[in-house]
Amino acid sequence: MAKDILPCVIKIGGSLLKNGKSYLEAAEEAKRLFVERGVIPIIVVSAAKGVTDALLQVSKGHIEVINEVYEKYENVAEELKSSKVYERMLREIKVLEDIVKVASKNCDTKLQDLILSYGERISKMLMVEALEIVGVKAIELDARELIVTNDVHGDASIDYTATRNRLEKVMHLLKATSIIPVIEGFVGATEHGEVTTLGRGGSDYTATAIAALLGIDKVYLVTEVDGIMTADPTIIPTARIVDVMSYREAVEAAMHGAKRINPKSFEPLNDIYHCIVYVGSWNSFGTKISHTIPDERKGPKIVLHRHHGEKPYIAIIGEGVNYLDFIKKVVDILYENNVDIKGVQTYFRKPSLIVHVEGGCEMNVLKLLHQKLFEEEVD
Repeated sequence: MAKDILPCVIKIGGSLLKNGKSYLEAAEEAKRLFVERGVIPIIVVSAAKGVTDALLQVSKGHIEVINEVYEKYENVAEELKSSKVYERMLREIKVLEDIVKVASKNCDTKLQDLILSYGERISKMLMVEALEIVGVKAIELDARELIVTNDVHGDASIDYTATRNRLEKVMHLLKATSIIPVIEGFVGATEHGEVTTLGRGGSDYTATAIAALLGIDKVYLVTEVDGIMTADPTIIPTARIVDVMSYREAVEAAMHGAKRINPKSFEPLNDIYHCIVYVGSWNSFGTKISHTIPDERKGPKIVLHRHHGEKPYIAIIGEGVNYLDFIKKVVDILYENNVDIKGVQTYFRKPSLIVHVEGGCEMNVLKLLHQKLFEEEVD
């Protein structure tokens, strides 16, 4: 894509899209932060909050739940006050209802993907309308035509070569205009046109793949919070924003269940083009994720607790946490605080340290390590 129009990719998460007002707010923010500054963003949009979960229930036979999806999007369309988009939304819901009637008898993974895709597809349509309302010219792109995947329904992987060819053709036509392209995240299709989905959180994967394939330098993942946190703030209120992370740290954090990170998102960035990923809210993109980080920024970034079967463990994520001096530091902290360590696990190529602990004490250990590694270290 032409560098003179300063493109970027913005993914707008579903947690931000609750009603018509929130669609308009997202459109206004995209206009204020990017368009008015001469940046032409490619916008990747998720389904409205709660819609994917509702459609998943529908695909499993709870057909009545489709009413929740209808009501959600009906309310958004009504608030946008556009009869045109309202009628289009109704037509899409009607098609979805017909699909659901078939699916109720035999819903395989192919049909499930088709059902789930409507959440993002309708959301995209509403976002384009919201952008038009705030004075931004926008156009819908169809992920089913542009994002080519394999046939692993429910967790498809993007075919980068085929997808690049299709994206480049479309972007070549758009680059001379100021029209904002909007595409649904999470959704793709096989070479034969069967609709697929990219797995939970797949809109991030859509965004980074588009950026990498088009050689775009910046990706913004917009959420409700100002960035990735050192711990779950609902458990540890003193958790703070992680300002800088490497791809490796982000992937490892995702593998251990960190919120707001999808591990597949970093595959195209590692393999194709090293974009910078910014995670945060419209007010502040507090976390910057890059291919590598300087030595002085290495160290623990995130601490979280998980279970492997019945065995609880604490995961400390960060470049350098698998070095012997840091492992000793953690062991000393736990020993001095009478924590019974069941085992320590690390790998040379992974920026993580796993500490297995006694069941029932993991929360206390989590809080202790966060205090010692993040709060006292800074203070």
